[in-house]
Amino acid sequence: MPVFSDGLGLSVTASSEEAAAAFGNTVDGYVRFTRDTGDRLKAALTADPDMPLAHVTKGYFMKLFGTKAMALRADKALGTAKDLSSTIAITDREQGHLTALDAWCAGNIDGAADAWEGVLLDHPTDILALRLAHFAHFYAGDGTKMRDSVARVLPSWDKSQPLYGNLIGMYGFGLEESGDYRRGERMAREAVDIDPKDAWSVHAVAHVMEMEGRHREGIDWIQGLEPHWSSVHNFRFHVWWHRTLFHLERYEFDTVLELYDSQVASDLEADQYLDVVNAAALLWRLELYGIKVGPERWSALGELAKNHLDDHELVFVSLHYLMALLGAGRMEEAGELVEKLRAYADGEGTRDETQAKVTKKVGLALADAMTAIRTGNPSRAVSLIWPVRYDIRLIGGSHAQRDVFEEMLVDASLKGNDPRIARALLAERTTRKPNSAWSWQRYGDALGDAPEATGAKARADELLAQA
Repeated sequence: MPVFSDGLGLSVTASSEEAAAAFGNTVDGYVRFTRDTGDRLKAALTADPDMPLAHVTKGYFMKLFGTKAMALRADKALGTAKDLSSTIAITDREQGHLTALDAWCAGNIDGAADAWEGVLLDHPTDILALRLAHFAHFYAGDGTKMRDSVARVLPSWDKSQPLYGNLIGMYGFGLEESGDYRRGERMAREAVDIDPKDAWSVHAVAHVMEMEGRHREGIDWIQGLEPHWSSVHNFRFHVWWHRTLFHLERYEFDTVLELYDSQVASDLEADQYLDVVNAAALLWRLELYGIKVGPERWSALGELAKNHLDDHELVFVSLHYLMALLGAGRMEEAGELVEKLRAYADGEGTRDETQAKVTKKVGLALADAMTAIRTGNPSRAVSLIWPVRYDIRLIGGSHAQRDVFEEMLVDASLKGNDPRIARALLAERTTRKPNSAWSWQRYGDALGDAPEATGAKARADELLAQA
């Protein structure tokens, strides 16, 4: 089979120039978060049903759903790609992608990331490999790898190339997640200047503002760009979620609940895991702030989560399904999910399964801790989370997303009458998040009758007055 340009500067084995261009259009849609990305892939496969890399990409897309059912479809796509590549001469780059999907389907996400990084050594403008490596590093909780993965390819790119803005936006997010806020914000803002619809870069700037406690500025940033980023696929609800975090820090609870209903949880019937992650974490945080969110909101999430007891593609997601079940009071199903996670972590045949290892190392402790919190045993929750708190990053997600687990630990230490741990945690937290009124108020509670308690609570009042 001949090789044609995909329109993004790379060659792809395909039956026609039209098919290759359709594949490049699929990659463009994936990177830009367009709502028609699936349709673009269908168009590529219609133009060439025997394009090996298109079938590999179909497998990628199935794996990105994060469910057992879609993983089976990914296995099928992998089989088709292998069969085709046994009769069609494919390029080394395409073979690298096939190797990556093979590893991913075996549960070895680390191996898949290694394969994508191997592709990038020879093909640094392969943004499909780069974006998927970005995903893998993100769900490994490794901001340094996210940063360096993009940094390695930057010299091979310039502003004339398609998707350059998306590239530097990814770099901006990697910089933010590795703690370089100034450069991260600068790169992500440049990306948004190039393409205001680049929701990943809009959200990268929001992450910087969240980490630095720039709450009013964060609201204005997201609102000002809403006409652009709100056109993307369901990731737009995650950008709305970021806005709710800023309002939450300002104690604007009515606004948070309104945005929850109108945006964050507005498309739950689509059953996308990120939507459930956004919604469950937000409701749990609201309750940590003392807000009654109403049983109907938890019930809707619980109805979705009960269908995902066997989905262990990402432990980060499984923990949020558990949040939803616990919040909805579905204790039997919550217990079943925890036991399934325990069996998954301890089961045979999981030697290469990246997520099984993470589940065993830290996921089960968090799952048992959340269960303890919801069954009225905060002291047990503290005893479970405290020893693994520096390993929580391994479950993946961002600093902002994982912060809910630290907030759980703080709240449990206060309710479990362990003032030593509460004071220690909140001393850390107020240093790291000096503009968080919730943290200062809780610090005042932890300090009890100590003279410093008055100052801590006064700082909280001052921050809220400024809001």
